[in-house]
Amino acid sequence: MAITAAGLGSGLDVKSLVEQLVSSERTPAATRLASQETKTTTELTAIGRLKSALATFQDAVGKLADPEAFQQRKASTSDAERLAVSATSSAIPASYEVEVHSLATAHRLVSPAFAGEDAIIGEGQLRISSGEGTLQIELTSANSTLAGIRDAINTAAGNPGVRASIVTSDDGAHLILTATSTGTSHAITVDALAAGSPLEALEFGAGTTQAMTEATAASDASATIDGLLVTSANNRIEGAIQGVTIDLLQAEPGTVVKLEVAHDKAAASQALIQFVNAYNAVVDTINGLTAYNSETKAAGPLLGDAATRAIRNALRETLGRSAGSEQDTFRTLSEIGISSDLKGRLSLDTSRFDKAVDSDFDAVGRVLGQADSGIAVRMKAAVDEFLGSGGRIQTREKTLKDQLDNIGLRREALDVRMEQVRARYQKQFMALDTLMSQLTQTSNYLAAQLGNS
Repeated sequence: MAITAAGLGSGLDVKSLVEQLVSSERTPAATRLASQETKTTTELTAIGRLKSALATFQDAVGKLADPEAFQQRKASTSDAERLAVSATSSAIPASYEVEVHSLATAHRLVSPAFAGEDAIIGEGQLRISSGEGTLQIELTSANSTLAGIRDAINTAAGNPGVRASIVTSDDGAHLILTATSTGTSHAITVDALAAGSPLEALEFGAGTTQAMTEATAASDASATIDGLLVTSANNRIEGAIQGVTIDLLQAEPGTVVKLEVAHDKAAASQALIQFVNAYNAVVDTINGLTAYNSETKAAGPLLGDAATRAIRNALRETLGRSAGSEQDTFRTLSEIGISSDLKGRLSLDTSRFDKAVDSDFDAVGRVLGQADSGIAVRMKAAVDEFLGSGGRIQTREKTLKDQLDNIGLRREALDVRMEQVRARYQKQFMALDTLMSQLTQTSNYLAAQLGNS
């Protein structure tokens, strides 16, 4: 059979022969590297899946580790148009009767009528106070008009909380001063410092000309809680009932509104369900990544992985520990309705949980969120360590990434070595090709000489 793509003089397909020899030498090493790369990449992806499941669980267990988040209170009223309420975990469940007598109002003063906004009131110093703040402004020919005084008040850096405006009515223009805060403590006083100053036309307060009139008196909010008087400079009452904030919306003396603070069982149950679901997601992920199918002989990518095994064991150990002390009503998850099956998955017995909550709501929260010994607290600490800097997940990821980098370096080294092998084979075959060409020429010469004899 004829040989194509021959060498220079031998007829050998040198290029093809070299490539075949290089390929036969490269293939075993390249195959090993590809197999190692696939295995390492698969493990790295699997670690990523485990990391994601742990991060979701970290969020869920974090809510249970915070007593404030789990032991929430639910506050409600019988009349949402008159009261709005909220409560923190420090609130004690109870019922109250609230009667709103009056709402807090902001002080409002109205000046006498002037010809218009451009009417010149006068020059001098004007002192305005509200609450604990005092503003002293200097009025000159540049801002001595009614509009100039308004703007000087509103733009002053040390404004004590007084807003100035002008309303022009049938009888003329009026300067209106309004406190930005409600309550008697923020009543406005205006004083023209110089006796006989034309600015006395804007005075109000004890010891002044009282030229301005009081359109709205400054007043505190007033209410009774279970018959006890409570006042506030604004329409929010805080501190009267521990952990409860009451916003007064409408006053109607004689109308009693019922306020109730109760345990927020629904929020607690939802937080616990999220914890169970997130934990089960971690268990399912680990079980899937470490599974072995005896029929197909297929193994999960993390089967036998030490880091994964350590994480699973730590979660199981923490889950089964007791919280608090012997004096506590509840100490284990099973006592508040959480149990595990043979695969390590959790389930919530809502009936048992409801009984535990009805028996001692705060004790249920302590099983999970008690400082240092709460199960959720310890579990969160464990997960934080797994996912933290230098933790098992990060360490395993780094190891696998280092392996991939090493495979890349070995592949580069293989390429370099194969180029050297290719060069050696080419040199050898070129030498062989030259020798065979010379032998062919000699053979042809001898044949020609013999033929002429």
